[in-house]
Amino acid sequence: MSALRPTLLHPTFWPEVRRGSERAIRLLADGLVAEGHRPRLVCGQPGRTPTRGVEDGLEIVRLPRPSRRTLLRHRYDEHAAHHALAAPLLVANPGQLLHAFYPTEAVLAARVIGCRRRLPGRLPRLPLVVSVMGPPDRPWAVAQRGRLEGLVDAARGAAVVTTLSRFAADRLWRTFAVRSEIVAPPVDLDAFTIDEAVPRDPVPTLLFSSDPASGAKRLPLLLDALALLRRERRDLELLVSRPRDPALQRDLEAVPGVRLRDLDERPALVDAYRRAWVTVLPSFNEAFGLVVAESLACGTPAVAFAGEGPAEVITDDAVGRIAREATPERLARAIREALELAAVDGVRDRCRAAVDHLGVAGHAARTLELYAAALSA
Repeated sequence: MSALRPTLLHPTFWPEVRRGSERAIRLLADGLVAEGHRPRLVCGQPGRTPTRGVEDGLEIVRLPRPSRRTLLRHRYDEHAAHHALAAPLLVANPGQLLHAFYPTEAVLAARVIGCRRRLPGRLPRLPLVVSVMGPPDRPWAVAQRGRLEGLVDAARGAAVVTTLSRFAADRLWRTFAVRSEIVAPPVDLDAFTIDEAVPRDPVPTLLFSSDPASGAKRLPLLLDALALLRRERRDLELLVSRPRDPALQRDLEAVPGVRLRDLDERPALVDAYRRAWVTVLPSFNEAFGLVVAESLACGTPAVAFAGEGPAEVITDDAVGRIAREATPERLARAIREALELAAVDGVRDRCRAAVDHLGVAGHAARTLELYAAALSA
């Protein structure tokens, strides 16, 4: 395949936000660049000045958000605040295809395509790929004006729609009657690795590497389970990613057994995965659970809940446990069993093998197949 020029669309990017979607976009770009392609990312940023640069082969156009307050006042999604500047840029220079990673960006892409169709002359066809990075449900879709109609119209008009797991694909179909291809997010298997020279922490340690401020990650449920487990093992500790909110930080520091650590930088996160006995993701409405995959890549078992995306990663009791109900008691039971698993010979290698198929090169290759299908549709 000759060099492609896809334009990736997302409302935020590093260093402003470092969530799973931003990491997935960065890794996809790495894979595309390695194959000789020329991806570009268009996103928003704070401030009043647009910037353009190339970071590790990825061209990034960051645009200010002049309409954020107006959108919030009228209950529109604030993530569209940079669209007034992004739309004319994309109409004039969209690349060969548009790949949207957030609902507002899918709507933006659909509008750009519509505008180009009305321009005089014979412009090249511009396909749209939409990646739904979470399992959207109707309450989320109707929470802000225009989100439901815009997302459904854009997805149905896209050449390809992708989701991260069977759970997310089923939710998208049941809720919005939109079919999708399942494309799991990439894991940087060169960074998240086993290091036999790094021992487990001397005391049993659980790791919660997700955002502690996110209600969907259900840290309070894990804290309740921790209290139950510490009745049996007073030395059990829970390592939590340090929150930005000072009040939340103080609250967590007061919980017996909780330690806070800065995990924003990758080396610190990798070290935490390797040293922990078990990584716990007690979230709900989780499309995939990237932290579970990263933990397994570092050789550490993981615990999550049944019926959602992470259960498609923890598919064997040899690499973790799935709690069947979202209660402190069931979660504590799953963690207790996973702590025993961490001491079993060969568990590191089994954990790693469970995610070996999620590398960047394979993800990029699958995405290029979908790009080719979109361009030829």
